[in-house]
Formats: sequence, C-alpha cells, structure tokens
Amino acid sequence: MLSLLLIVLACRKQDDYKKYLGNGEIRYTGKADSLQVHPGRNRVQLTWLLFADPKINRAIVYWDNRKDSMIVNIKRGEGIDTIRCFVNNLEERNYTFEVYNFDVDNNISVRTEASGFVFGSLYEDALLSRAITGSDFKGADAEISLADIDTTGGIVAMQIKYTTTDNNLHDTVIKSIGKDQKIILPDYLPLTPYQCRTLYLPDTLAVDTFHTVFETNYIKYDVTSQYIRNPGNPFELDNSKPFGGRFGQLKDWQYNAEAEKNGTYDNIDGQGRMTLWIWGNGPINNGKIYQTFTLPAGSYRFGADISNIDGTLENTWLTIAAGKQLPNIENINTALNAGRIVNKNTTSINATFTLETDTEVTAGLVGTFSNPTEQTIRIKRVFLIREK
Repeated sequence: MLSLLLIVLACRKQDDYKKYLGNGEIRYTGKADSLQVHPGRNRVQLTWLLFADPKINRAIVYWDNRKDSMIVNIKRGEGIDTIRCFVNNLEERNYTFEVYNFDVDNNISVRTEASGFVFGSLYEDALLSRAITGSDFKGADAEISLADIDTTGGIVAMQIKYTTTDNNLHDTVIKSIGKDQKIILPDYLPLTPYQCRTLYLPDTLAVDTFHTVFETNYIKYDVTSQYIRNPGNPFELDNSKPFGGRFGQLKDWQYNAEAEKNGTYDNIDGQGRMTLWIWGNGPINNGKIYQTFTLPAGSYRFGADISNIDGTLENTWLTIAAGKQLPNIENINTALNAGRIVNKNTTSINATFTLETDTEVTAGLVGTFSNPTEQTIRIKRVFLIREK
C-alpha cells in the first residue's frame, strides 16, 4: 500500500508543470551562441551567432541586473547568422549582459551571458603619447623617428597632420611598429608645424579608437648653407694667408690676433679642421673664430661636431651672441647661449637660442689657453639648425 501511494504522488508531481504550459511541453528556441562584448567609448557592441531555428525574429538584451534592457529585431538569412547590436550611453565600468532569443511563436531560448568593460574619458585622459626621438629632412621629405614600444600596450597608430610644399594640409594615419619605426612625410613644407597624436585600442575586440591630445612639433631644418660660409667637413684653407706645414687660416671666417697667431686651420691627416691650440707656444687669451649674419625670428640650434681634443681645455666655449662680436670669456653670460667644451668626452656641442625679431648674430668659438701648456681642439664642422 505504501509503495502504491508513493508511485501515485510521483506521477502527479511530474504532471504539475503542464498547467503552466497550456497545450503541452516547453519549447526552447535556439540560443545566442558565442556571445561577445566588444568594448567602445561609453558603449559596447554585442555579437552572437544563430546556428538554427529560422523562426527566431527578436532578442532581448538585459544589463545592470536587468534594470535596463533593449529589444533587437532579427531578420534571419540562410545558414549561420551573425547578430550585431550596440548598447549606448553607458558609464565607464564593467557590465554583464544577458541575451534571450525569441521566435515567432514566442518561444524563448536559454540565457546566454557575457561580461565586458566600457571605456571613456577616464581611460583616455590617462593615455601617454608615443615619444618622438628625432626628426630631420631627407631631401624634400621629413623623417620622424619614434621611440620603441610594447605592442601589447594598446598603441595601434599615429595620426599626423602636416603641410606639403603646395600648401595643402594632409591628415594621415600610420600603423604602429614596435621597434625602429620611422615615419616619412613626403614633400614637407619646411618651417611649418605638424600635429600628431597617438591612437589606442584598449582591447583587441574594441570597436572604438581612443587617442591622446594633438601635440604641435616642428621638423628641424638645416639652414647652415644659407648663413654660414665654409662650415667644414672638411674646412677650407684661405690660400691668400701665409701658412706653414699643416697650419694656416680658415677661409671665410673672421678671427682675432689671439686666434690667428697659431693658426685657425689644421690640415691634420689631410682633413681640414677648425682649431685653437697651444703646444708649448701659448698662451692664447680670448682667441676668437667667428662669423656674423642676420637671422629671422625663430628658434635655433648652433652646434659643432668635434674631431678630437688633446688634454683638458682650460676655458673654451661654442658661442652665439647678438651683434657683431663674441664676448670675452669673463662676459660669456651676456651671449644668447654658449656651450663649454672640456675634454675628449665632448664629441659634439650645441647652443640653442630664440630670436623674437630679425637679429644680427655672431657665432663661433672663443677660448683661453695657458695652463696646461698642451691643449688642442679640432672641429670637423659647425651647423645651424632652425627648430621652428
């Protein structure tokens, strides 16, 4: 009797669900398969696959613990369909999304769930620009060198706006390479700025690109040949002046008596160099080698590449000054700028300066040589770069 009673009760419980189904058993339609969350700027794109059930005609998407939802209308094609929809106006944080498919008979699928992060201004404001390590002209084209990066850090490209010699503004996007990347900007108009910013994808599935703010830069422009005569590499000898052995005077340069007495030109190893020196035949007090010219307003860099230095130089400066003369060493702080040259560890030297208006300037070398009694500087070349 007890066994019979248990069998009856079990059959009743198995049939209880039927009162909720109307005419029969539950019918589930095909679920949202392979649901993915593609992050974006205060939005996401959801994608999923439909493998079966051609009667599916809509889906409902829930998020925020079902506080928010949206209906996605679906028009089925043949075979496997990819469904895509955007959820907009989202705060910058993580979300979990639930998707249910429905068919024309109002049958529901089982739930599919996926999570993803929404990005916005907090993420974008923290982005860093990719560093520019150098820029120069290669013929008529500009070349920009970029710092190496970890390609997994989200940087995908550089956006650059620049002007060509026909006065047209170009806006280009260059895909990022992790190491040794150089960007060529064809037919670049000298002395015009370019703007650049770094583009990021926060995730490999991201549908929106984020970026740093535009930064304004200039391509350094070598104006040496426009202003400096006989800039070197090698330097030329002034054949009109007396010389003996290796030593003589530089062509097209001015020099005072202190620099002149040992020679401003040294033809060492067959290569003409600018020089100031003593080798037991000193002293030289404020010896000066220089040229004077007028520059337009702008930012500049006057520099020199040094061939070699013997000993430790007592007091020698690469100098740029306003007017027709270089200052004496004791007044070197009156120059627009000056860089001190000390010993063989100095292979190049620069002096940067900015002019607000067209200005007559004097550029060159000034040095005092007495102790030690053996001191030499030989310069391969000088150059003048306009930064902007």
